[in-house]
Amino acid sequence: MGSKAKPLNDEMKRTFYPWVKSKGFQRQKSSDPHFVEFRRASSVGEDVFEVQWDKYWRPYFVINFSKEGTEDPKWLKGGRLQRKRGGPMRCWFSLARPLFHKLYSFRWSYTPQEVVQELQQAFSELERWWEHGEIGEHLYFMQLHA
Repeated sequence: MGSKAKPLNDEMKRTFYPWVKSKGFQRQKSSDPHFVEFRRASSVGEDVFEVQWDKYWRPYFVINFSKEGTEDPKWLKGGRLQRKRGGPMRCWFSLARPLFHKLYSFRWSYTPQEVVQELQQAFSELERWWEHGEIGEHLYFMQLHA
């Protein structure tokens, strides 16, 4: 784990991982530290997500998710929960503030706690997708945007 990502990773372990565990998710074993997978059984299939860290251990991560064990077309193949929609890494959750936010707040970066709080708020959209197939503003599906 690189030193730049360590404070954010530590906050994820301290706050986010226990929070999703309280929602019924179980952390899975992984041989690659860049991916942390969680699974939970649901009334329809299994809810699955993984935290994917930047391969160079910069303080960036994205949540990859899917619904397994169902062929219902309302659940697309799976996608990403991100700070904002789009393919580039600047759409991922990170400590970096967008330029407008830097100018507005006079702060160059978010704290790890702010990033995890932002993730927890956006995670409710993922819960709605797993439950009803509803697509929120922080969910990105490549097949819809290709």
